[in-house]
Amino acid sequence: MTFDSAVILIDELRARIETGFSNQDKEAIVSLYKEVLNKDFVRTSCSDCYKDAFIEIYNYVKKEGKMKEKCSYTLKNGVLIQVFGTGQMFTNDNLTDEAAESYLKLYPKAINQFAHYPDDWEARVTGKVPEEITLNEDLVIELAGKLAEGVTKKALKEEYKAFEIDGKALTARTLDAYLKAADVLNAENK
Repeated sequence: MTFDSAVILIDELRARIETGFSNQDKEAIVSLYKEVLNKDFVRTSCSDCYKDAFIEIYNYVKKEGKMKEKCSYTLKNGVLIQVFGTGQMFTNDNLTDEAAESYLKLYPKAINQFAHYPDDWEARVTGKVPEEITLNEDLVIELAGKLAEGVTKKALKEEYKAFEIDGKALTARTLDAYLKAADVLNAENK
């Protein structure tokens, strides 16, 4: 949905706010909520939840003049990050990729405060392209088998954290690459 089409739909819905929304209008509000605010609409027992959601959409568009940017990062519930010395604070409501990556550049260990983040967040933050990893095919097959048996990735990370290949211990990043390759192998074998 483009911004212009969202504005047209908002204007149509605004004309019906006092008379009540039809089921089709309610579906449009749910769609607008996701597209404009980048949030999932949660229906409550309140009889005015659609009206409240529409007002939130309308006010955002009127104030910002744009749709909310989609962010590749999501903070864990209840987490607020603050860039010390600047007074800037971020929650999921105002977080952008740029803000998250600037914060992680200063505090890379704070990645544990994020519920979701891109796989290449380290490269984005440091500007370094990760070196190409050559995977041991036997280990990929072994991990794929264990994943297929129902062993969790967390348990595998714990089990293989001291594992060595050619005398070198697996790093967490390398183990993640192995697990991703094992997922791909399992998907191909389905």
